[in-house]
Amino acid sequence: MNKSKKKSEETVIDFGLSFGSLLKELGDFTKDLAEMVEEGRDEMEKTGEIAFDQAKKLKGMYGISVRMGGNGIPHVDTFGRRPRSETREPIVDVFDEGNRLQVIAELPGIDEKDITHSVEGSQLTIRAGKGERKFFKELDLGSAVKGTAKAHYTNGILELTFEKA
Repeated sequence: MNKSKKKSEETVIDFGLSFGSLLKELGDFTKDLAEMVEEGRDEMEKTGEIAFDQAKKLKGMYGISVRMGGNGIPHVDTFGRRPRSETREPIVDVFDEGNRLQVIAELPGIDEKDITHSVEGSQLTIRAGKGERKFFKELDLGSAVKGTAKAHYTNGILELTFEKA
């Protein structure tokens, strides 16, 4: 056999994204941010799917949420990933409803008594834990709030309602 035609064997890990497609996604994200600013929007979400192994059809979800803060600085939250620590970051949505803010957080497998939340200025901190399952999230609400939140927890979903200051 001719040695020049012999192929070397190596392990290749294919995450379904080539360098070119990664750059394209980054370019698309930058374009979306520019459109968000031009149109005067203060929120943007983008989600998608990553194929880890085409043969076994393993897929993962990714997403990003961008919200412009009161000082014009964007706040970026990601989801669809699991941190390397034992503490998970829950999926959280914030809804601005005029004179109040509603926060909805997914905390599966947690009892209501194991959840704490606090607000300092416009910074909300949510902590929850039961046994090995722990959640932690800090986020900027974009507006200061007054008083304490009205809290409701059912089937792993925490709903917090705040009055704006």
